[in-house]
Amino acid sequence: MNPSSASALSVLDSLCNHVALPPRLPGKQEHNIDQIEHALTDRLLDASRTLRDLVNLTNNGFGEQWDCIRRVLQNCKAINAGGKLNATSLLTEFRRVERNDLLILHVAEQNAGLLIRRQHDGQGESVIFEAFEASPLSQTVLASENALQWDFPGCAVAVPLQDFDNPTFQDNLAVFLEQASVESIKCFAARTNKAGSFAFESRNTVDPSLVTQMLMTLLEVNGHRTFPPLLRKRVRDDVCWTDGAEKPWRRCPFWLVLRVGVQRHLGTLLGGETGRVHYKFLICLVIARLIDETLDHLSPELLAFLKAKLCRRLVKLEVDKDRSSPTLRTVYECMFKTLGALLHKTIQKANDRIEVAWTGFRKSIQRRIPPLPRHAEWRDLYLTLPNSALYLQQVLTEPLHSNGRNQSFAPNRLPEDYGVSAAATKNLRPFANRYFSLSKMETEIECSRGAAPPASNISCEVQCMELATKIVTVLDATAGAYDSNPEQKSIMLLTVMELWVSMDECATTLFSLLKDYNPGFPPEILDVLQIPRFQDMCRLQKIQAYLQDRHTTCNCCRMTIFDDPAKGCFAERYFNESQDSQRLQALQQRIEAAAELGRARKAEQWQKLSR
Repeated sequence: MNPSSASALSVLDSLCNHVALPPRLPGKQEHNIDQIEHALTDRLLDASRTLRDLVNLTNNGFGEQWDCIRRVLQNCKAINAGGKLNATSLLTEFRRVERNDLLILHVAEQNAGLLIRRQHDGQGESVIFEAFEASPLSQTVLASENALQWDFPGCAVAVPLQDFDNPTFQDNLAVFLEQASVESIKCFAARTNKAGSFAFESRNTVDPSLVTQMLMTLLEVNGHRTFPPLLRKRVRDDVCWTDGAEKPWRRCPFWLVLRVGVQRHLGTLLGGETGRVHYKFLICLVIARLIDETLDHLSPELLAFLKAKLCRRLVKLEVDKDRSSPTLRTVYECMFKTLGALLHKTIQKANDRIEVAWTGFRKSIQRRIPPLPRHAEWRDLYLTLPNSALYLQQVLTEPLHSNGRNQSFAPNRLPEDYGVSAAATKNLRPFANRYFSLSKMETEIECSRGAAPPASNISCEVQCMELATKIVTVLDATAGAYDSNPEQKSIMLLTVMELWVSMDECATTLFSLLKDYNPGFPPEILDVLQIPRFQDMCRLQKIQAYLQDRHTTCNCCRMTIFDDPAKGCFAERYFNESQDSQRLQALQQRIEAAAELGRARKAEQWQKLSR
């Protein structure tokens, strides 16, 4: 892959992160922020052109407004080129601000957004300056459970048009904005407390007061404060920082400035609610175009996330349409008619791409079962046992009928005198002996299962303790032995659960109150066991039937005996309802009486010493 292609793919990945905010984000700030801001503006420009063309085809009367949005975004791209403001470009745009124009400025070093638009009101022509913070503080983002709720703009000032057209005013304003966009001022920088003194914190966002307070106060001298309708947005952000990173990853502030500028201008051109509807469909189109562009590049997980985000937005728009007024519902229907086919096509392509990836993955992990050969190969008819010659010779030389006593072995059990093969080296003996002993232990437990609990309480209590000890012994003996073998691990878990069932039977016989509480193991938890033998499946079935019976007996109660003390917990009911209730209550009274007596003595001692 050549460097230019790698850079383009990197920008696409960053676009997905800043536009959609997926769960997995980078751990440090990107080095190509300027390219990302440029790409974000291009995506909005492309979406606005598409909407303009589609609207013109349907003749719904909004083509002129979308062409205005396109011009605003083109001017924004030229003014904010390179991540900073240029005084020459600013002066050019100041001199040709028309009534339906908007200047979107991002004062990067001051963490501020500035919107400049021309307006006609009862006092004549004026230019409105709207300022707001572009990125929240890291601690605010981390402390929020969900999205932040912000109102835009933070402040606004109206300057008469004749004062704004003053060349001196425009020159000074352009120079101020250019310097503010490239120069950082320490008194507005973030600070942190280190070793009892304040130090500048370059990893946090800057206080935008230079623009939102100082500049707006200076502008107010030439005009007056104004209070335009507020735009309320849910601002989502995150702070992701890995070790070694100079700065954490934050969502691009310029993307927020762009979205606020476009939505406010749509609200000015079309009205608040109608402009909001058009803005929502614009963002849907941006996400759809991003999916089309990254279809063959993104992982299936991220592609599914983008598709889900687009679908959720469309569902919300459908719900809003049903709840809206008849006039506004017409706008929804018009936009759905304009973009419905395009968005549906994008979603279908994403579904097809995900399905292809999922089908390929399933094929890659599918176990291949080769067909059985019709005839055995000649090499399969010969068995080579180079290390067993001495043992086989010994077997052949032994008499057919031995005079010694017959040895009989229980089924599924190893002989007592079974040893490791003579060919095994000393290094393998501990390994083999361990697994032989584990097999013997599991076979013994399997053969001894099914015994009913003893009739007497004393014997039942002794057996319950023995079973608990045996469970601990099995877990200690098998620790790490079957980690790489799921089938053997399943047999071990099956053995432990059989011991637990026997122990639980003894415990519920001793304390019937236990049956009113959840055993803590749902039957379905054992469905994942990989059991190769039929007899082991029967064992598993009996265990699951017992667990299901326990759940039925406790009326599907979710409380276990290990839950924290609460009303109806095992400790409370045992204290009040068990056979030991009177003894426990008498013990409580003795404890409280002793405590009260000790308290009285201590109070008497304190009074004597205080005289």
